[in-house]
Order: sequence, then C-alpha cells, then structure tokens
Amino acid sequence: MKKREKERMNYLEQLSNHLHLPQDILAGAPIVTATGRNEICLENYKGIIEYNGNLIKVQTKVCKICIEGKQLNILYFTEDEMRITGFIHAIYYQ
Repeated sequence: MKKREKERMNYLEQLSNHLHLPQDILAGAPIVTATGRNEICLENYKGIIEYNGNLIKVQTKVCKICIEGKQLNILYFTEDEMRITGFIHAIYYQ
C-alpha cells in the first residue's frame, strides 16, 4: 500500500472512531464472520488473489486475508460478499 493510501486509511479510521461509527462504513474495513470451523462470510473485499483447496487469499482495501484449511470452496461471491466452506485451520492478515 502506498504512503498516501495508508495516511488516508489512518485518517478514516480516526474519523470513524471520533464519530463512533463502525470502521467498515467509512474505511471499508473487511468484515470476517466465522461460523464454527466450517464456514466464513467475508465482506468488503476487492478481489481473489489465490484460490485452491488449501488456501484462499483475498485482497481487501486495507490488507490481504488468507484462509488456510482443507477442501476449501467458495460457495458464492458477489461484489460485496463471499461465502467460503471447508475445514478451516487458520485465518490471518497480511
């Protein structure tokens, strides 16, 4: 991420905190909802970087999100949301 983009994101995060608004509204922060260890709903993403049965890597406005597991599958994706199923071992941010 470029310096100017980082400064903008920091400003939006501070503004959302000051106005007591959720960060996903102003800064487009990703929303990751895990249901048990077998399903994830991911909102506010920009694109899929890598996708195979063991790893799904997604670009968001602020970072990359990696989901590791076995038999991973993207059930569906729209402009705003995707649903991932499989045996999820880890979710991490880059």
